[in-house]
Parts: sequence; structure tokens; C-alpha cells
Amino acid sequence: MAVLRLSFTNLAEATSALASGTGQACDYCSTEAQQPQRPFHPWRTLTTTTTQEWILDLGSSQTVDVIALVNAGFTSATIQGASSSGLFAAAPYSEAVVLTCCPFNWRYQHAHLTTGFGYRWLRVKLDATVSTALTGPAAGSTYFSLGGVWVGTLTSAPNHLRIGLRARTVLPKRDVGPSHGAWMQRLKQGNPRARLEGIISASADAATPGLSDELRTWQGLLGQAWSGDYFFAFMALGDPSQGYVVRWLDDPEWVFTGRTAETQVVLDEVVGP
Repeated sequence: MAVLRLSFTNLAEATSALASGTGQACDYCSTEAQQPQRPFHPWRTLTTTTTQEWILDLGSSQTVDVIALVNAGFTSATIQGASSSGLFAAAPYSEAVVLTCCPFNWRYQHAHLTTGFGYRWLRVKLDATVSTALTGPAAGSTYFSLGGVWVGTLTSAPNHLRIGLRARTVLPKRDVGPSHGAWMQRLKQGNPRARLEGIISASADAATPGLSDELRTWQGLLGQAWSGDYFFAFMALGDPSQGYVVRWLDDPEWVFTGRTAETQVVLDEVVGP
């Protein structure tokens, strides 16, 4: 059974983490990709005709479960790890990934689940051949871009959101027109984002709810979500494009029925200014 998988700390944002990249456009520095909660402030290359790379020095060797690429302007990449930057020519960790468009925010993204990643250096390598893509963000573009990278460990929740999940594409807009309704003009005021709504169902100790039960585990996860403001949520439903940097909107308010407790959850994708 699939369970919700969460990451609460982005190692790319750590003060000891240093980003660099091949030639970058003015105002689109490599450091922009260290903040996936601001996906529309990307790192951008100067060309697509030669191999490009985004490199992250994590400061020390780190155990990593997920490397998520957010709002990518390319359709394939190679994710690599090494103990020093000089080893990328024969990187001990190297995985090719194909990015697809997320159905709920209409952006290309990918949650790469690693196996045995314990390195100091991370590289996202973009081959020039990617620019020949006939569809997607690379089609006809003169540069690659990357809106953000989330690098962290994953914690598995006790279960998933119950059936009845609502997935919404939030369209920031305002429709304006005269009171007589003869015409209307739409003002687009931002970029689409995903919002996921559902119900968490947790087993609860009948005598002492919150004592060594799923309710206690969920409340611990919610505490981490609150303390970090935003976090990465991977839906783990077989689609690597469905991973989001989100904020937990609702207060956890549990309703008890026998040995079960339920609460409403709203995960709102973060697209900061």
C-alpha cells in the first residue's frame, strides 16, 4: 500500500551548501535553484548547444533519499553524486531521469528516489541533445532552466490520504467587467499551483488516544511540518512528477470514532515571490 512520504529539511538550503553552474544568465544565478519554494526564480544557462551542469557542494557527505527537480526547463537529465568535484568524469552515482509534466501544476518536475547516495557533491548534468526535444520546455528554447532542487531524507507517514482526495489546480486570476455583464476581461495574476485536499485516518488507542498509535505518529509529523514552514511531499503513487514543496494549511483537528481518528488535510504548493 502506498504511503505519503515527506521530507522536512532541504539540504540544498543549508548555510554550508554552495551551488555553482556552467555559464549562467544575469539575474538567474545557480543559487536560485537552492530555493525550490521560489520556483519562478530559476537558474538559467546561456545556451543549450553544449553540456550544462548545476553543481551543489553539500559541505560534507550526506545521506540522501530524494533529489527533486522543480519547475525544470528540460525533459531529461543525469543526476550524479561524488565525494569530490573531480570525480564526476566517472561518477560513482549516476542516474538518468526523464521528466514529465505534472498534471496538477502543469510544470515539468521529477522526484528522484536515490539508492545508496551518500556523497558530498551533487551534479545535475544536462546534455546538449536534450534541446532537440520536440515537446516540453526544451522545445525551441535557447537556454535550460531549473526552478529549484530539494535534497533530503524521506519519512514515511503511517498511511496515505484517504480515498476522496481532491486535487485542484489553483489559477490566480481575477475576472472583471461591468455590472451589466455584457463582457468580461480576465487578469492573470500569477502562476498555477497545486492544492491537495483529503482526510487522514489514523488508528488511535481507545483508552489513551495519542499513546503509541498512528495518531501520535501523525501529530509528530505535523509538528515537523509546522516548525519548518514548508516541506516536500511525495505522493508515492507511481508518478515521479507528483512531488510538491507544500505548506500544511489546516489546523489538525481530530474527530474520534472508536479506535479511529480522522482530520482534514490541505497541502498547498508553495510558489513564493
